[in-house]
Amino acid sequence: MRMNWGWKITIVYSLFVIAMVSAVIFSTTLDVNLVEENYYDKEVAFQKEIDQKQNAINDSVVFKVNVLNDSIELNIPVKEAQGKIYFVRAADINNDKKFELKLVNGKQKFAKELFKPGSYEIQVEWKNNNKEYYWEEKITI
Repeated sequence: MRMNWGWKITIVYSLFVIAMVSAVIFSTTLDVNLVEENYYDKEVAFQKEIDQKQNAINDSVVFKVNVLNDSIELNIPVKEAQGKIYFVRAADINNDKKFELKLVNGKQKFAKELFKPGSYEIQVEWKNNNKEYYWEEKITI
């Protein structure tokens, strides 16, 4: 049985419509995570972050992160500091972690059980001697 060109156009058009409807349904069911909820406010304050990074460079603050068998060790060569540590996982916002900076002899440890395996960006903000600092580094757990 041969089909004429009218039926062929109808079939192609119907397949296209089905594909488009399927794509719309699929895209609306995806979970979309923004890196930052208030990304505009964060962008406006970006100059402050640049200045904090420059403070760390100017004061020759050297950071080191060691991923050990059972823990993650953060080394910051300062005796006292107040601040926050963020472990940001781009793959899933639900796995982001936030800690207070509590250095003991310039080190702070985190148990590996707190984190799912994957890539993280460590972001450290701290204040020392009335000067603000910022540092970030990517690690894989």
